[in-house]
Parts: sequence; structure tokens; C-alpha cells
Amino acid sequence: MKKILIISLSALILTACSEQEEYQETVLEQIKNDSDIQSYHLEPETVTKCIVELSSKKMPGIVPFDPMRKAAYKGYTKMISTKTSEKPEEILKELRESFGSAQGLSDAHRNYTSSYLECMSTVTNLELDEESTEETQE
Repeated sequence: MKKILIISLSALILTACSEQEEYQETVLEQIKNDSDIQSYHLEPETVTKCIVELSSKKMPGIVPFDPMRKAAYKGYTKMISTKTSEKPEEILKELRESFGSAQGLSDAHRNYTSSYLECMSTVTNLELDEESTEETQE
């Protein structure tokens, strides 16, 4: 019985990890093409990691392998890729159903956007602090 439980739990964790990785890859692709990232010479990987961690805290589900969290990762991934889609209207309709309502979609978008802005601010400030520290050491 313990073996079955461990195997089932392991499968859930691996599945959740793949959903999170897909979300992280989608965010990274968006961040790499962001003009602000390029203008401030920020590392896209650092900003991406921050966004994924921060936005994940406000997603439904308690742990990464929670089915609600898995669905949230899928929804967020689809939401981010709407800009590059050929049929954004259809995707928005699917997203409203996925998040339960237009309000749920709006909340998810707000979570992602606030995470993006907070991470941009945090990473930019860290970069500026590092530059000022380097200047004072010289």
C-alpha cells in the first residue's frame, strides 16, 4: 500500500513540475522579447524565476502537485501566450471557462501583472545596488 501511495505521489509531483516548467518557459520567452528587460540589461532568467515564484504564491492550490495548481499553471501559460496566438478570441473564451469566469481570468491577469511589475522593480533595484556598490569600491 505504501509503495502505491509513493508511486502515485511521485507521479503527481512530476506532472506538476512539468506544468510549472512549461509556465516558466512561456514567461521566459515573453521576457526575452521585452524591451524593458533589454533596456535595463536585466537577466531574463532572473526576472522569470521571480515572476514564476511570486505569481505561484497567489495561484489556487496549496502545493505544486495539487490538481488546482496544475490547472492554474496551464491557464496562466495559455493566458500569457494569448498575445502570440492566431485566434485570441477563442483562447479568451477557453480561459474564462478555465478560470471559472471573466472575473477569475481578470484576477489571474492581475496576479501575473503585479508579479511582473514587482519583479521588474526588485531586479532593477538589485542591479542598481550592485552598480553603486561596485562604484564605491573603485
